[in-house]
Amino acid sequence: MLRRHKTTTTTAPTTTPVSTSDMPVSSPTRQDMQNTDGLQDTIATHAYALYEQRGYREGCDLQDWLDAEREILNRPIPG
Repeated sequence: MLRRHKTTTTTAPTTTPVSTSDMPVSSPTRQDMQNTDGLQDTIATHAYALYEQRGYREGCDLQDWLDAEREILNRPIPG
């Protein structure tokens, strides 16, 4: 005896287009800064300075990077 499987049809949920003009926009100067190729170099230089300040203590490289990143990204941007 053959068994028949019950088939169900599902439809994809519909989406409503979202207007991008209603979304918050970050400051162009901050966005420009984050997209700059030199940003990582700036963070690396500052992280090395923190490493120097710690007396070249090994094992804190990630913390130095995160501290440098936080300090650089939280600096007031002129203009």
